[in-house]
Amino acid sequence: MRDEDARAVHDLSVVTFTDLEARFHEPPSPPPPPDAPLTRYLHLLETDPGGAWVAEEDGQIIGAALAIDRDGMWGLSLLVVLPGRQSSGIGRALFERAREYADGGRRGAMILASPDHRALRAYARAGFAMHPCMDAGGRPEVGEPPRGVRDGDDRDLPLTEAIDRAVRGAVHGRDIAAFLRAGRRLLVVPERGYAVLGPDSIHLLAALDEEAARDLLLAGLAAVPPDKDYRVEWITSAQQWAVRPVLDAGLVLKPGGAVFVRGELGPLTPYLPSGAYL
Repeated sequence: MRDEDARAVHDLSVVTFTDLEARFHEPPSPPPPPDAPLTRYLHLLETDPGGAWVAEEDGQIIGAALAIDRDGMWGLSLLVVLPGRQSSGIGRALFERAREYADGGRRGAMILASPDHRALRAYARAGFAMHPCMDAGGRPEVGEPPRGVRDGDDRDLPLTEAIDRAVRGAVHGRDIAAFLRAGRRLLVVPERGYAVLGPDSIHLLAALDEEAARDLLLAGLAAVPPDKDYRVEWITSAQQWAVRPVLDAGLVLKPGGAVFVRGELGPLTPYLPSGAYL
């Protein structure tokens, strides 16, 4: 993948995930503003050029895979194939290229999978342990945000690194700064946890204790404008601390995809991973 491919990969992702929602009879998500995804793709091309691959046909990009390496943890940030070309071997070839980027001593790995049965089968067969997820969605009804949660900025990046090491066994590094460049909001409980808020969902949350995690989650939901739908995703069985807050906020739980892990990672709780940066 090259820098000039970023826009085409973004467009391909929108088409692919819109098709996935239709197949699962889900209402279509509003298309994201193009600048934020471009920040993600260009950032990953800078940090992990060896993990960035596209498949072309007649000059058109019909598939893409983005793999990352963070502090010895490999992650699959993206794997998409044009709907009309799925189940033709393109996704398998891209996944193999992305997995090659994991060779060389990575001690752990993570994939966030959609509920598509082909993705679930591929990652399970690749030797990853599957942790099924629930998603929560709706219009949150939350009172005042908990005390002790404040807005964060670049000065809080050392805190995010310390939390990451304890919770996931690997730092996100410059990924948090990329979130901030994309206009995402950082919330912090000093010395205990942080969360990144997106326009439609919690993008990332990690904490040292469940009370801090709940406070960050409630503060994120309290920040949602009235009459706006919001999502909390990747709630595995290890994230019981998140279930009561989302239900009390009026969100509806439903089956989601799965978190796949392999090797040596942190406890991964309290933790809601990032679709982009795991």
